[in-house]
Amino acid sequence: MASEKERVKQARPPERRNRRSGRLADALRLQLEACREDDGIAAIVVSDEHGFCVAHAGGDGKHDELAARLPMLADPEHHRAFDDDDGGAQPQRAALAVMTFSIDGARLHACVVKKSDAGTKTTDGGAEALARVVSGFTRLLNA
Repeated sequence: MASEKERVKQARPPERRNRRSGRLADALRLQLEACREDDGIAAIVVSDEHGFCVAHAGGDGKHDELAARLPMLADPEHHRAFDDDDGGAQPQRAALAVMTFSIDGARLHACVVKKSDAGTKTTDGGAEALARVVSGFTRLLNA
């Protein structure tokens, strides 16, 4: 016969966050990594309004370059300049989804880099993953 403590433990839903950190930078990275893995995304990058990388997950080590371009990618007037100047160094514009959001007056840009293979789980163009990124960042930075 199970004790009262064991019955309560069994009735609780399993913890959805397996990896946690008390350090903000690590918590932001873990949140991005969870979004990336769940949605089958190649990389996620978040930059500030000046193009400095705030956090990233996945990718091939070019997150700083992509972060530097995010303020321009978020501005529709600069999309053509990005496409013309790419030179193959960054993912094609079609492989990216970008969203701008603000937390306590700070303007941030989040970018999802979709996988090029057919195994990508995202069918919404990355909008769901971006919404999760914004929600997670808002929760963690306002804590």
